[in-house]
Amino acid sequence: MNDLQKLIKLRGMKIREVAELIGHGYHMTQKVIKGTQYKRSDGSFGVYSSEAIEKAVAGLLGLKPEQVWGDGAKVALRELIQQEIKTTARQHESRLQAQYLNNSSVPEKQVRGNV
Repeated sequence: MNDLQKLIKLRGMKIREVAELIGHGYHMTQKVIKGTQYKRSDGSFGVYSSEAIEKAVAGLLGLKPEQVWGDGAKVALRELIQQEIKTTARQHESRLQAQYLNNSSVPEKQVRGNV
């Protein structure tokens, strides 16, 4: 799984949903996002790409196309993945606190006194 796929997954989306939201076909969207290679008739290899899909996916994620597919994409995507992980962790912590602590904090003495 590449960094773009990881970011999409962390944001709670699937490739099929991305394709529907941007109005492009699933298979081509999937190939562009995955960076799928193909063999040309001359024997060399290429990577599926579509400027329209790349712009649409970047826009859906609130990014510029060069942040997703440009030279600095690896660094930009890694930073976004880190942010998503932190956000997801905070949301998960809040849900657990609401579920198990009824959104109240436990006094320090009480925490230490429980066995």
